[in-house]
Amino acid sequence: MNDVLKIVIADDNQIAVDMMKNRIEENDRYKVVGVAKDEEDEIKLINEIKPDLVITDIRKKNGWTGIDIIKQFENIENKPIFFVISACTENYIAEIRKLKIQYYLNKPYYFDELMRILNYIYSEVYPKAILNIKNEIKENKYTSLWSKIRSILKRIWIEYLIFYSYSLSVSSYKSSNVISKARQNPFIS
Repeated sequence: MNDVLKIVIADDNQIAVDMMKNRIEENDRYKVVGVAKDEEDEIKLINEIKPDLVITDIRKKNGWTGIDIIKQFENIENKPIFFVISACTENYIAEIRKLKIQYYLNKPYYFDELMRILNYIYSEVYPKAILNIKNEIKENKYTSLWSKIRSILKRIWIEYLIFYSYSLSVSSYKSSNVISKARQNPFIS
């Protein structure tokens, strides 16, 4: 797929970044091309990589805010889309609106919410790709996926049946073996 949304994540919480990155990259429409731990990294990555989207936290360690970063790119042509995720988004809502930031999410959040917003952003950036996906679904190109799923389920079912029949044969063998040994034992009448 050529239409991949290039994303930079800017957050100093490494655990949150790792979880977000793993979840985002489960979908092949998204690629995290950089992770910034502070405002200097964030500015450098945006200038060098030219991502489509920057997911940024508001609070930064060195006194800057995500709002300050967004203002740095306010008047630049072909600037990335900014998506603010922060525990203190509510405190900055007026500034977020003033900067015309459409996408923001309060921490803590559910990953489904994050993915819903990313899917919306993707549809805005690559509307033709969304149409192609819809057309492929209409043309049943995903029937091969469904047949793969059915094949896997069939194999699981067959393995279950083999295991079950093996269990039955082993248990019947053991019980018949015990009975025949009991008949051979002279101490049992």
